[in-house]
Amino acid sequence: MVFILHMSARELRASWRRLLFFFTCVAIGVGAIVALRSIIQSVRQGLVQEARTMIAADVLVQTNRPWTPEVLARVEEHLAAAPVLERTDSIETATMVRAEHGTSQVARMVELRGLEAAFPFYGTLGLQGGRVYDHSLLANRGALAGADLLAQLDVAEGDRLIIAGHPFTINGVIEHEPGRRVGAFTFGARVLVDLEDLRSTGLLTFGSRASYQILLRVRDDGVEPLTRRLRRELRDDFVIARSYKSLEDDIGEDLLRAENYLSLVGFVIVVLGGIGVWSVTRVFVRQKIRSVAILKCVGATTRQVLATYVLQVVLLGLAGSLLGVALAALGISVIPASLAESFGGVAYGLTGSAVVQGVTVGLLVSLLFALVPLLEVRRVKPLLLLRGGGDAVPPPGQDARGAGPKPGTGRWVRELPTRAMAAGRSIDWLQAGAGVLVMAALVVVASWQAASVRAGGIVSIGFAAVALTLYGAAWAVVRAVMPLASAPWFPLRHAVISLRRPGNQTRVILLAVGLGSFFVLGVRALQQNLVSEFAVELDRRGADMFLIDIQRDQVDGVRALLAERVGEYGRQARLVPVLRARVTGVRGGDVNLESYADVRGRGSLAREYVITYRGGLEENEQITKGAFWDSDVPLAPDAEQEVSIEQSIHERFDIGVGDRMRFDVLGRTLEARVTSVRRVEWEDSRSGGFMFVFRPGALSAAPHTFIGFVRGPADTTARARLQHALVTRYPNVTAIDGREILARVRRVVDNVILAISIVGGVALLGGVLILIGAVAMTKFQRVYEAAILRTLGASTRLLGTMLALEYCTLGLLAGLIGALGALGLSWAVTRHLFDIPWRPAPGLLAAGAALTMLLVGAVGVIASADVLRKKPLSTLRAE
Repeated sequence: MVFILHMSARELRASWRRLLFFFTCVAIGVGAIVALRSIIQSVRQGLVQEARTMIAADVLVQTNRPWTPEVLARVEEHLAAAPVLERTDSIETATMVRAEHGTSQVARMVELRGLEAAFPFYGTLGLQGGRVYDHSLLANRGALAGADLLAQLDVAEGDRLIIAGHPFTINGVIEHEPGRRVGAFTFGARVLVDLEDLRSTGLLTFGSRASYQILLRVRDDGVEPLTRRLRRELRDDFVIARSYKSLEDDIGEDLLRAENYLSLVGFVIVVLGGIGVWSVTRVFVRQKIRSVAILKCVGATTRQVLATYVLQVVLLGLAGSLLGVALAALGISVIPASLAESFGGVAYGLTGSAVVQGVTVGLLVSLLFALVPLLEVRRVKPLLLLRGGGDAVPPPGQDARGAGPKPGTGRWVRELPTRAMAAGRSIDWLQAGAGVLVMAALVVVASWQAASVRAGGIVSIGFAAVALTLYGAAWAVVRAVMPLASAPWFPLRHAVISLRRPGNQTRVILLAVGLGSFFVLGVRALQQNLVSEFAVELDRRGADMFLIDIQRDQVDGVRALLAERVGEYGRQARLVPVLRARVTGVRGGDVNLESYADVRGRGSLAREYVITYRGGLEENEQITKGAFWDSDVPLAPDAEQEVSIEQSIHERFDIGVGDRMRFDVLGRTLEARVTSVRRVEWEDSRSGGFMFVFRPGALSAAPHTFIGFVRGPADTTARARLQHALVTRYPNVTAIDGREILARVRRVVDNVILAISIVGGVALLGGVLILIGAVAMTKFQRVYEAAILRTLGASTRLLGTMLALEYCTLGLLAGLIGALGALGLSWAVTRHLFDIPWRPAPGLLAAGAALTMLLVGAVGVIASADVLRKKPLSTLRAE
């Protein structure tokens, strides 16, 4: 063991420069894993600690319908049997508010919440200026408002807001509020009032959309039993119960999925580094054949020599892993404070489990990828050094006394690695078994990182398929270009010959660069598809303002107002009738649901749907089965009603054309026959987006409202005046400015694009490092050739041209294969995962292939600078 340690130290001291990129490749992947896992784990730990604060209670019971005496009595019965310590009620609704006086008379949508004195049980309702919240601030129609609302309405503390025609005095500015999840989608700024004051405004009338909540503080041992009992007993009454523990589980599950996915991406980057490890080790072993033979001549055993190099790999893998941890710590330290604040001010830092996982993966990948090449040292015989390559390890079927170069000559030294490996023409079962073991271990590591055996297997199989394609393409291109070996132009002829030079890294370079190109171009192609689809959605129809709760007798007036204020865009505004309904029964050939209990057993089929009626299809709809009526003529009330269903309803619940469905619409039963199945392009939901569309008929006479899709004025002041005119003339109508919402979505999309671009860039960096290492490790073979060519009169320019042609050919092939793979990846993901139209992006892929060719050519020439600069005399003397 002392000999092994001493030899490992000597080898590292002598070879650390040529192995520098070995642990750099490992460091990049390990750094990605540690950083991604640490960030996600930090966020999860921070949010889990605040789980109670997120609902401001231990248990939250809520419904979107007013409490009926019967349902409330049942709730009280369950609460009486549970260890409830405190209780308070709350109601939330969305409405429009404006300033009573001031320079701005713009109406803004807000989320209005009525509170009782006991709120909140957990967390602190923070006010600007460090003031302490007290419920007395809401007495006598007092209100607390968000700072953004004050800025929008140009008001301050002490001013009054008009809510449903009633004045409320602003007594404080909300800084943070428990019970409101950070980052959740909102319809507007927050306004808090007393619960009884909210009830007195008249906003909570029949048909109003509101959330009625009961917040409970419960002894720890009673939280989950009470939550389960409420869910089980009250689900038929449209009552939802959740605890802080269920919220904690939801957050943990979502973040765990994100953590495992991102770690899997990091694992892919580590595997790219592992390819570089394999490449380096393979060439390194070939360079060390003579040293191994000498060691065996002086008494070293194969086990000792193999252990020396395995220990060297472990030490390099550990160094790379620790460097990756340092890179992760550096990356986390530069995370912007604004990003941390968006997750509730979570303190980011390295986590112990992430560091352990990253270092373990780095060591495993280093060892696994280096193991197979290292086993080559078993086949080096001491006699190779003493008697010549052919005598020691003759290939099967060859005479050991066959002619060969004289030992000690330059040709013998150069052919020594090839002769040492000549016995490899027979099957080495140990090496083959090690290869199988490596593949199985990689599947296990991938499954560990993804927390899913299936996901790990799929990633490993896909990665292997692309790698085999690239490896096979390398073999094919070498054979395909061989006719060019007789080309009259010397640089081209020599570049083609170099592609099949013994020990050349043609396959390794194609594999590393091709995989990196595939990954980066695939990510960019997906990004371009998403951005293009987003742009199409914004351009089509151009609706950026939405009107809610338009009454039937207000339709003509709203149209006239829009035409007056917005001109042509106002006359093109679409007002769509909407109602709410539940499926209560189905009678068909494949499914028969007689009662609502049967429907509820089908999961989401029992939820409340928004439905509409119209006489034709929208632009984003396409009939897949049956026939649409295409008629605005209403059916008679006593005629059989017709309904068109969305394709997901047909696929998930086996409901098809000809089946009859029963609906509960505003307490009345309506039966309809399914006459068609529609595919809806949901990304363009502003042109449609309804699961159930009825033929005009019975629903036309039912009480319902309209929603409007309008392209508002471009000028901010004109938009504000339009909203003010709407809320003044029609106080019940809610106007949502879509530009603000779409801007928020655009920021999210930009952040996602930035994240995937960074990941893709890291993968590309790994591929470039692998390329540099592969080129650098083959320099020892090129030095002698360059010296001979220089002696024969070749110039540096000629040698550089030869290298550029060789590497540009490899780069072009790697780029083309990577671009084709990215094309297939973007098609599969956009069509089968995102379900959006596929755009092949030929310009991007062609540019990517060209840039890959230029990058590989430039890196190949630059990394071979020593070959071009070295004087031929020193090389020939060494021979």
